[in-house]
Amino acid sequence: MNEKISIILPIFNVGPHLKGGIDSLINQTIGNENLEIIMVNDCSTDGSDKIIDEYAEKYDCCVAIHHETNSGGAHTPRNTGIEASTGDYIMFLDPDDRYVPDACEKLYNTLKEYDVDLAFARFRRIFEYGGYVQESYSPYKADLESAYPDETFKSANFLDIPDVVWDNVVERALYGKTLEVTYPRDKPIDIIHVDNIEQEPDLLKIQPSVWCKIYKRELIMDNNLRFKKYVTGDDMAFTLEALLHAKGIVYLNNYFSYDYYIRDLPDDKSITNNVNVRLLDELMEAYIYCRKQTEGFSTDVQNVSINPHLLHWMHTWKTSPFTKSENKLLLSKVKRLKKIHNGDIKTRMLMSSMTTALESKIFISKE
Repeated sequence: MNEKISIILPIFNVGPHLKGGIDSLINQTIGNENLEIIMVNDCSTDGSDKIIDEYAEKYDCCVAIHHETNSGGAHTPRNTGIEASTGDYIMFLDPDDRYVPDACEKLYNTLKEYDVDLAFARFRRIFEYGGYVQESYSPYKADLESAYPDETFKSANFLDIPDVVWDNVVERALYGKTLEVTYPRDKPIDIIHVDNIEQEPDLLKIQPSVWCKIYKRELIMDNNLRFKKYVTGDDMAFTLEALLHAKGIVYLNNYFSYDYYIRDLPDDKSITNNVNVRLLDELMEAYIYCRKQTEGFSTDVQNVSINPHLLHWMHTWKTSPFTKSENKLLLSKVKRLKKIHNGDIKTRMLMSSMTTALESKIFISKE
């Protein structure tokens, strides 16, 4: 192999999970001599800085970079990693997660075989406390029983309701109609290969994670793709822009490249299980940014890239207590998005229902 893959890890107080994440890269079947593992420490205080220095000293493929000031999010370490990278291809890993052993080899070979800018796969959510594994959402039928005969997966279902209700009612409401453009939806599909996102807007319904993907370096550099300064939503914006610009996309529908650990232990704190107004505020800012990037694309691309996320945002808002002033702030952001995201009737109804719900909560609030 004459090419190299740069894998970027943003690191801040990852604790006992860090070594497992790095080891999942060191032991890749593609061989770590073909990898450049860029570990960017964002002023950790738990010893993570010393751990990455140890890896950098032990392995030629590992590079440790230390920020002098904390950036408050994964966006800046990821951008630092992009600037420092020298690989022909770029990938990302959140260091408390894991790549499966052949992930780099599988994604690299797929990208090379189809000669595309971007290739990606599905991922597993590992619920440590709950003791179960959930498959990531895909708008396409899969044959996971054949691909993983010894494993059992729960369907993607963040509302925790019976799967039959999710499959036949909620999923349709959340994700809209099936946009059957290039590939059929009446049988399992292994590989989706398109020249551009307009050929399969349904790809935008898949969770916009930056990991579980491999990007050609030129895709990122030629389009100046960088992470926006959001505490949350930065990965959504980056992924959307990559998909919009990509000349050739491949999606592996029956392959899990990544294990995403849900740290759901009662004493395990993270931004994903501690919802505050800043999280939803910046998510809405990310939606506004993303909607602006889809100008000039089809209505289907504009709607699919935003609408599923709005419903997830509303679910998070409804299950979190906010003050009257906080709800006023969130309402102002929703109204900003509403001005530019008002395409079809369903979208207008969705945006109106969001503003109505927030206005009602503000009206009945005493504070």
